[in-house]
Amino acid sequence: MVSEFFNVKLYITQHMNEQLGKKEGVTFSKISSAVNSMNIKEYERPIFCDLGGAVGKAVNTRGPQNPYVMSMNHLRYKFATLNVNDLKNIGAASKAMRTSYFPWITTNIVQKFTNEPFYGQPYKIFNVNKMKLAVVGGYGGPAEEKTEQISSVNLTASLKKWIRFMHGKENPDYVIVFVSDFTQDEKEIEELKNSLEGVGIVITGSEYTGDYEEQTMSFTTTRIHGEKVPLYHHVHNGHIMELDIRFKTRVNTFEYLGHSMAIRDKEFSKVAEDIEYLDLIHRYL
Repeated sequence: MVSEFFNVKLYITQHMNEQLGKKEGVTFSKISSAVNSMNIKEYERPIFCDLGGAVGKAVNTRGPQNPYVMSMNHLRYKFATLNVNDLKNIGAASKAMRTSYFPWITTNIVQKFTNEPFYGQPYKIFNVNKMKLAVVGGYGGPAEEKTEQISSVNLTASLKKWIRFMHGKENPDYVIVFVSDFTQDEKEIEELKNSLEGVGIVITGSEYTGDYEEQTMSFTTTRIHGEKVPLYHHVHNGHIMELDIRFKTRVNTFEYLGHSMAIRDKEFSKVAEDIEYLDLIHRYL
């Protein structure tokens, strides 16, 4: 059954390395506890995704799995991308990524000799209420981060190429772009936004800001029927961001009604630890 009005909610994490549990701030354990307390139906479950910074650090454990990837699997993450900290230790990151149940999407981390995305298809399609929601990932960090096998190519050019390809092949109804480690230079941000067509929202990662007052302010917008929908851009400078997008089902398409965005570090840091999660993870530490 198709609903006339529906929401798509995403929880976007970043810089979660060393954030398993039993410490101040946002941890995977507290996120797990918060999800358990939501008491929602399976089809209402938020989409969990990551902007990078979870797997770049080498971890010595008794078991074969990386505890951060285990946590993301446990929370049923749907996709992730990489940031500069992951690429600085690409060996450990690649080893950890092999045990993930979700894809790693990035358009501009490519195989050095073929220029094809190193981690495979750099986008993912979700079917929500029969609407096609597309997410595309990119790496916005230093271009010199590379190894003998991989290199980073121009972000804007690669995003344009893959968004054009995706629209031709998949025909999505709504597109969100995720870019890790992107600059805070307003000119470069505007250049990126002006180069993207067929995109609704751009989320760019940033360095973590521990002061809640300095984190990106909450944002809510409601579209007036008939007005042109601009390209929205939000900077993620916390550990966890909530993005809630509202839609209306039309006869042959889906209408964007508005969205809200908020960094949820303050709320999630107050949640109690999930003891069952901690027991599961610490068996492997």
